[in-house]
Amino acid sequence: MQDMVELLTVEVSQMSTEEKFEFRRGVRKAFKMRMAAIPKTGDTVTVELFSGHIIRGVVKAVYDSVSGKKFQVCSGDISVKVDQGQIILR
Repeated sequence: MQDMVELLTVEVSQMSTEEKFEFRRGVRKAFKMRMAAIPKTGDTVTVELFSGHIIRGVVKAVYDSVSGKKFQVCSGDISVKVDQGQIILR
């Protein structure tokens, strides 16, 4: 795995600016495709945090930001604000 990451970083460093832009756009699309439907307020969702923890909760609010949609998900006493890519809709 480490060899693959090192090879990828070498390849990306040799790309032109336009190629880097297209590569990043493709990576963003891949992560956005993970969630086909956008959850609405009141929907039950599963959230995968960056720490690896998985929380099942209810969407309390949806925010539009420059980087994309953000969701406030509440599960009991826990309330987290997450990006669209972290939500696994079921």
